[in-house]
Amino acid sequence: MKKSQKLRIEKSVKDTITVISVTTVAFIVFSTLLVLFFGPNTTTTTTMTVYAEQTDTIKAAKAVNASIDQVWNIISNVDKNPDYWPISIVKNISRSDNTIEREVTVPAPPFMDNKAHQIITIIPDQFTIIENQTQGAVTGVKTISLLQDENDINNTVVSMTWHLDMSKIPGIGKGFAKSGISNSVDEALYKIGNAVN
Repeated sequence: MKKSQKLRIEKSVKDTITVISVTTVAFIVFSTLLVLFFGPNTTTTTTMTVYAEQTDTIKAAKAVNASIDQVWNIISNVDKNPDYWPISIVKNISRSDNTIEREVTVPAPPFMDNKAHQIITIIPDQFTIIENQTQGAVTGVKTISLLQDENDINNTVVSMTWHLDMSKIPGIGKGFAKSGISNSVDEALYKIGNAVN
């Protein structure tokens, strides 16, 4: 092989390597930009951050003129939830001693799916129900606890804390959604109080 041919081949290889290197760098830069602009919506870490930023809390309590056992009999019968809460039970997926997994329909903003998935934990020795809604337009954890007045066995306080993630609801609808949920809480506590009187 002549020296000039060898030089031409070496130059051609160098040019090809340069083109590949530039293309590779351009691809890496472009990919990095895509991740920076669009990646946060798909990563678990950012989802957790969004969840934390979008969380609202509703707290409510009601004194009921009944013993703690009477009130517990009502709230621990979670199959009767539709009597107090605006839900319909579609089906129970699984049930163990103190845990129920189920699908329900719930009120949802227009054009949003009203199906939800719930895991309910019943803790009898603490007179507590924990409802974890893991799927739906609104997700979050609702905890209902009972506390009996030490001086009056016929006075029980029903306390409810509901941590909501409304990040799926458009900004303009969040206020309406939270107001609707808050009203449903007040109505449920009212119905529970009436059920034992």
